[in-house]
Amino acid sequence: MQSTHTPSIFNDVIGPVMRGPSSSHTAAAHRIGSIIRQAGKPNFTSVIVKFDKTASLATTYLGQGSAMGLAGGLLGLEMTDPEIVNYEKHLGNSNFTIEYIITDIDNKHPNAYQIRVQYPDREELNILAISTGGGMFEVVEWDKFDVSIKGDFFETLLFLQHVNEKDLCEIERTLNANLLDFRLYKSQDIHGNLLVNIKSGRSLSKEIENIRGLSEITKQKFELIPVMPVPSVCEINLPFTTVDEMLDLASNKGLSLSELAIMYESARTGLNSDSILNKMEEIVLIIKNSIEEGLTGTHYKDRILGTQSTLIETAEKKGFIQKTINSTIIAYTSAIMEVKSSMGLIVASPTSGSCGVLGGALFASLQEEEFDLSKMGRAFLAAGITGVFIAGKYTFSAEEGGCQVETGSAAAMAAAGLVEFNGGSAKQAIDAASMALQNALGLICDPVAVRVEVPCLGKNILAATNALNSSIMALAGYNAVIPYDEVIDAMKSVGEALPKTLCCTGLGGLAQTPTGTSLYKKFNDHMTIEIKL
Repeated sequence: MQSTHTPSIFNDVIGPVMRGPSSSHTAAAHRIGSIIRQAGKPNFTSVIVKFDKTASLATTYLGQGSAMGLAGGLLGLEMTDPEIVNYEKHLGNSNFTIEYIITDIDNKHPNAYQIRVQYPDREELNILAISTGGGMFEVVEWDKFDVSIKGDFFETLLFLQHVNEKDLCEIERTLNANLLDFRLYKSQDIHGNLLVNIKSGRSLSKEIENIRGLSEITKQKFELIPVMPVPSVCEINLPFTTVDEMLDLASNKGLSLSELAIMYESARTGLNSDSILNKMEEIVLIIKNSIEEGLTGTHYKDRILGTQSTLIETAEKKGFIQKTINSTIIAYTSAIMEVKSSMGLIVASPTSGSCGVLGGALFASLQEEEFDLSKMGRAFLAAGITGVFIAGKYTFSAEEGGCQVETGSAAAMAAAGLVEFNGGSAKQAIDAASMALQNALGLICDPVAVRVEVPCLGKNILAATNALNSSIMALAGYNAVIPYDEVIDAMKSVGEALPKTLCCTGLGGLAQTPTGTSLYKKFNDHMTIEIKL
């Protein structure tokens, strides 16, 4: 079963608002856990999770927060709740257990979760899900039926027994006659059993319940509500689908990149322009608070790096360095990353591992007392639409494409946002994004001790300064040469060529230096993994 997916600025690019080291690990796992909790009501007694022994999660599920995220979702703890950090205590007080097994599984996606859920009074539930980057996920199997559940629709799953072709036609006719604003997907097994998956932008529970005769042939029914920030609408009529179409519209209508972003997200989600801008302004304030919190100093035991963002101002006051936009970028980017590493509240933009880039670059560009919330919100929207094209063509998951898809993508987004903030055109913003992404191709992901700290902090700072320089070049009229969409294609080809040891496994690069392996032992000696060959 395949359903089309149109990226959203709030679902796919800027967000989630979360705690934890990694959006593709922590946030995606939390959303998968939340789906299971909805399906379980939640009286399950055991959750058994299998990771493939050759994939990223086998080595990173503890250090990068998959275990925390999944448990939080199963327990009903929100990603923004400080108590999610204490998930082990809450799990100990719950009525279910979680077991992790590293073994061979059929799905070789680097972020695949094969999950068996056991209940005291009914058949077990088997789910296969994948994390696709930036907190996005997809449930691809539900009790052996192919599905495509991404958490952005109200979903009704109807399991029907022994349905023939005539029955199936009648079911579809009945649903079409009784329901509005929905999409219908179906999957059938060799025994004639049928899964009907009804997706909608609103709850259809009462309408489905009132369809005569449907309950009699339904063996099992699951109803799921969206777990993503904004629900999808079924009928989407986008103002543009390619970069060229967007830039033609900008040229013909005299539109800025943020205005194009609002047009796109309104068509994608059904939200009006005021709601979109207000939602982005809320995100901007969370990032602003992360910078302020980080600059006061953060504390957390289980991390490699302590507070360093405060060192910049100290060095400036002592005359060791001059205060420049570059030194401010270093301080602000570090502050956000330190809040992330201390389990504070951050915005993944586009990922938790690259969360320091966009906020660090944009807020560092402000002059004293210059903060304008609406103007900053529009800059973030410009960054968001720039990221939509990456989400549509490739991924933000370093497990698939290395750090180029995380901090490289963030640099492209930040460069576009800086051009928007400084009054540049949509064409200049996209040129800046192209140059920034060109500069990041081939960047590997080699987290030391599977913590998203080293060399992640340095790569965030590198990306933020790359964004600044690329925006200056674009505003001055430098030639990007390679169009932005072609650079995204090139990034995908480079990512597919990268060895998997250099894609967030901790099995290559700096992670495998003598110091790196020593730090791994220091920070992960508590790990107990059951391996079944």
